[in-house]
Amino acid sequence: MPTLVRGASKQGFTLLELLVVIVVLSIAAGLIVVRGTPGDSNYLESDAKKLSQLLRIAQQESLLKSKDIRFVAGDEGYTFEEFTGSRWVPVTTEPLLRPRLWDNGPFKVTLINEGLENKFLTLESQAGLKRQAIVLQRNQVQVVLESQASGVFKVSKPNTVLNRARQSL
Repeated sequence: MPTLVRGASKQGFTLLELLVVIVVLSIAAGLIVVRGTPGDSNYLESDAKKLSQLLRIAQQESLLKSKDIRFVAGDEGYTFEEFTGSRWVPVTTEPLLRPRLWDNGPFKVTLINEGLENKFLTLESQAGLKRQAIVLQRNQVQVVLESQASGVFKVSKPNTVLNRARQSL
């Protein structure tokens, strides 16, 4: 029959063991915060898909009216503008292209035109599609809208597309 020897069993944790656990938990919590929450990806994708549809409408509007339309974006929102012959003004003929706030913003927004960062993207009324990309970022999560040969902006996830867009020159 087994006997219990007094003093041979541990009663709790040592201070060193507790410190190791605290350090490990702190590192794990830090990684979660840096990488962003799963919601960030969903928010970015939601706004990116909506924007993709609006860019398609803007492209069609540009072709129908033979006017260049440009997309201007910031951290809080975006607008579509048309060139009147002397200056750029917000599009007023198509209600869907009105100035908007990001639904799930603010985001860091980067516009890339032919591999270079820019303040706007022009959706030209003439044929001859440029390589363009829009990068939405929150924390460490990114979503990229990249122009396709058809004129549609495709939503994708990030790093390879972003690097390809920047290297297109």
